[in-house]
Amino acid sequence: MGDKDFIICRTSHLRGFISRFGDRVAALPSDLKSTTMGVAGSQGVAGLLRAIFVNDDPVLDALTERNLKRRQIRFRAVFSNPLVAWAYRKATQVQCRLTARAFETWLEQNPRASVVVFNGYLMPDSILAAIAAKHKRSMVFLEKGFFPGTLQCDPAGINYQSSLPRDPAFYRALDPADLGDKPTALVKRQSKLKDEGPTSLPARYVFVPFQVPSDMQILALSPWIRDMRHLYEEIFKLAEAERQSHFVIKEHPSFPLSVRGEVTPHPRIHFANHHDTQTLIEGADAVITVNSTVGLESVLLEKKVITLGLAPYDIEGLALKAGDAAALLAVFRSLVRWQPDPELRERVIRYIQNIFLLQGELRNPDQQLPDMIATRLAGTDRHRQALTAFAKAKRES
Repeated sequence: MGDKDFIICRTSHLRGFISRFGDRVAALPSDLKSTTMGVAGSQGVAGLLRAIFVNDDPVLDALTERNLKRRQIRFRAVFSNPLVAWAYRKATQVQCRLTARAFETWLEQNPRASVVVFNGYLMPDSILAAIAAKHKRSMVFLEKGFFPGTLQCDPAGINYQSSLPRDPAFYRALDPADLGDKPTALVKRQSKLKDEGPTSLPARYVFVPFQVPSDMQILALSPWIRDMRHLYEEIFKLAEAERQSHFVIKEHPSFPLSVRGEVTPHPRIHFANHHDTQTLIEGADAVITVNSTVGLESVLLEKKVITLGLAPYDIEGLALKAGDAAALLAVFRSLVRWQPDPELRERVIRYIQNIFLLQGELRNPDQQLPDMIATRLAGTDRHRQALTAFAKAKRES
């Protein structure tokens, strides 16, 4: 087992990766039976009992609370019950500690392997990331890319937590001839929501794409918007202040719960859950988003974008940012005068597509993907070279 190049969690997200590159990958199981046997086999009964009953790692408790919060958002009727929440917390704490101890053992058995973590926010990958960080193991985070056929792959993290620069000077210093072409398509999303929505839309509107409220983009990277009900309330206040503006909302297609029955309707706020996202972007005067990938897609489609949270494309000259309700009203009123920098937009989009993102998909990965990951980990890829060159130029200027 110790001759593998990569250590990953055996999850559905990485099933294609495991299938294609099984000879280079140690895929760690996280089910209760496997982790219990792993701990008992390496640490004996005493070690197993300690893992079950001794709570000695606050990081793991934090992961448990995060997992519980996500379930309370997705399954409110069940996990809002204090007894259910208590039982789930206790069971998950034990599972988390057993998984962590088993992962530590399996990392020791693969001393030269790098850790590949999918997303990093969800269990069991969040446990693997915590253990890898604790033992200072080489690690990279993997996630679907912002555009079709691409992947995020970064030792720093994904989305806003990645190493993607937000200094416009970085992109302006690049040679446009080295940046390749722009993406030609957007990611297609199949809706899980049942309502049909309006058959027609206002002639002019601002598009507001909702996000998954239990996702890291909201729970970890949204300093003031708590959830999608709160986002609706802020859009409601904006509609009241700007009496000529219409707003079109599309709830996230991957989240089956709608806020429509929980909020006060407004005559100029329209839900369009079954409209095509690209069509909604193209018809909008502007886009307001917390930090959705739809925001970057809107930049690609040359729309004015306002971000409310921490977004990797929150770059001066590319998008406007609002950190509270007063700032949202102010930047919304400034839209009529503000224009994004078209040259900066071209450079950012092309850099992200061709240099920052890896080309490929996890479901059917390219044969070169492990080598691309290894190159990114080693820091010898074009992205790391560009970061190094920019940092050196800043020091010398």
